[in-house]
Amino acid sequence: MSENPWAYNEARDRIREKKEKETILVESQKEEFEKTKNILRKKKGLDVHELRRRIETGNSLDLLKSEIKNALTEGTISRDTYDRVIASIDNETNNEIEIWMIDPDKLPFSQNKLAKYLENQPLGENIWTDIVWFLYGFVIQWSAILVIIAWKILTDFLFLPRDIYNNFLKQ
Repeated sequence: MSENPWAYNEARDRIREKKEKETILVESQKEEFEKTKNILRKKKGLDVHELRRRIETGNSLDLLKSEIKNALTEGTISRDTYDRVIASIDNETNNEIEIWMIDPDKLPFSQNKLAKYLENQPLGENIWTDIVWFLYGFVIQWSAILVIIAWKILTDFLFLPRDIYNNFLKQ
């Protein structure tokens, strides 16, 4: 019995080719998923139906995961490739969710006790609470506008000597 001296090299090459094919298959499925996701995003644009877009994206992710699982059951990809790809998909979705989360306590004027009290009151139940809530919002908006106007007046006042000097130089 003679051994084939190149058998080890041939087996290693087959394993490497199989891994390359698995990687190419997974990459093509990811590309198709990204194209579908981009098409859905372009159709929807930036509209109020964010929840609907998330559901469709979630369904697309589930479809991608099922296709990858089918490739695993068919033997097209190995178990470690499957685990790695599923983990990367889960990490990407977790990162995307974290980006969209906004802590309501970090919004301007959210630490104000009056604002928190008024937010917890149901709208239309007590007319006086609704009037106070409206006036409070009006005051907050106008205070921001007045700060901008005051800043503009202050900068004009500070640059007045420079403007007078430049005006004298031009004449």
